Amino acid sequence: MNNTAHCFLSYADPDLLVGNFIGDFVKGNKWLDYPVGIQRGIILHRIIDSYTDNHSATRLSVGRVRDFAGRYAPPVVDILYDHLLCLNWEHCTDIPFDTFASWAYLELESRLAEMPPVLQKRVPQMVAGRFLHGYQTREGLEWVLNQFNRRLSERLDVRSLLTFFFNKLEAFSEDFQTFFPDLQQEVLRFRTEQDQER
Repeated sequence: MNNTAHCFLSYADPDLLVGNFIGDFVKGNKWLDYPVGIQRGIILHRIIDSYTDNHSATRLSVGRVRDFAGRYAPPVVDILYDHLLCLNWEHCTDIPFDTFASWAYLELESRLAEMPPVLQKRVPQMVAGRFLHGYQTREGLEWVLNQFNRRLSERLDVRSLLTFFFNKLEAFSEDFQTFFPDLQQEVLRFRTEQDQER
């Protein structure tokens, strides 16, 4: 899962949000340098990533895009699934998307000092561009994939990938709808256990 899911699965715990959001930028045991609340978020980020990578439905989606994305198929599916989360939003939560996104934007901007330097520079631009809202549209999804593509040594044909994805949207949606409730239960289990330990 990508930004939208990581932020959504942290709602409405600001410390969990920060840790979950910075998870990709905290390597090894560096998570121990953070306050306990943010540590929990970093751990949750790793749980989400591991659970996603190992779910049978996600693996089906990864297999579908392998011809277009090669070894980058898993992170590409993470991005595609954020779009599917937006499309299926009302089936996943009663929280209005704008309510969730406004909360996330506000909290992330207010906690910049606690983030790695690269994110301290990047987050204000992301929030100004309403990055979570970008996953709602095909155009926004294409922009995210193009940004991802710029960092790769082997470039992807984003247009062809997206044409395939939207032509097979029903199949990808079935994968997502099988996977995401399971992920939500896994996250709920973790959050409940963490709350009991406080």
